[in-house]
Amino acid sequence: MAFCKKVGAGGNHLVATTASGHRLGGKAHLRLRKRELAAVLVEYRKLPTAERTPKLEDPSKATPPRRAVPKSPPGGLILRGFCTYLRRDAARKIARSKEYYYKENPIHWAAETQSDMLWLTEAEWKSLVPADPKPGDHVEVATAIQRRFFSTIGIDYMQGSVRSLPPREISMTLTVERVTTGGITMRLDGYGRMGKEFDKTLRTEAHGRGCEVRVLGLLNYNTKSKTFDRFDIVGVGDAWGKRPREIRIKNYPWKYGIACELVTGDAPIDRIPPYNLLHYNEAGPYFAK
Repeated sequence: MAFCKKVGAGGNHLVATTASGHRLGGKAHLRLRKRELAAVLVEYRKLPTAERTPKLEDPSKATPPRRAVPKSPPGGLILRGFCTYLRRDAARKIARSKEYYYKENPIHWAAETQSDMLWLTEAEWKSLVPADPKPGDHVEVATAIQRRFFSTIGIDYMQGSVRSLPPREISMTLTVERVTTGGITMRLDGYGRMGKEFDKTLRTEAHGRGCEVRVLGLLNYNTKSKTFDRFDIVGVGDAWGKRPREIRIKNYPWKYGIACELVTGDAPIDRIPPYNLLHYNEAGPYFAK
């Protein structure tokens, strides 16, 4: 925290700095654009070696944070979700839609795909594994898992910092497709309706967000390791409500897509807490029973 304060890192912008705390690129906020970052690299390479690769202080002497970052549940399962805008192409097939921030600005830039995490407890993910699986068997996913999924990473969160949306109607089922000595493969089917019901008048209401999405997935439980080694989910939905002034979208409602993948939790980026675990959870406690 002290280092971030020293270099002025915080808020919705990018700061480039050496490990010693020497800020690059001046005081202006940076963006992930070649014309800005190329100059930063040139500046960095001109610095003395001692400035570029200084001896770092002992991490154990760092002041602990006043509020510890939450850790994922012991033995739990972590999914990384992605969200992006979609459209129908000339052949009426679903394709990614490139939308822009500040489109009227000569230096406008494309809206980035957003990402978030989903945590399941050990007891929750184990509830997804049938005790005596046979092809064709159905498993209804626990309501708590459905609510957490649809209200946090099943919504359109392309605006970035968005509130979770309380679900109005949700469904998620697993169907056993294949059982072998090595594992159980299951198909996931589901849909969710969250937030406000669709109404054209919500286009001008600040708290009128709503969406609905259909999801499909393929899960594989490895019976040897007794863990899931595949947990892929994709979804296509429609969203509505008041858009931020920075992004202009012609269609209303607009289409969005989500995708989820299983991560191991070994990398630091895999251990970032779910956004709505910490902020703006209007759908109720994250681990509600």
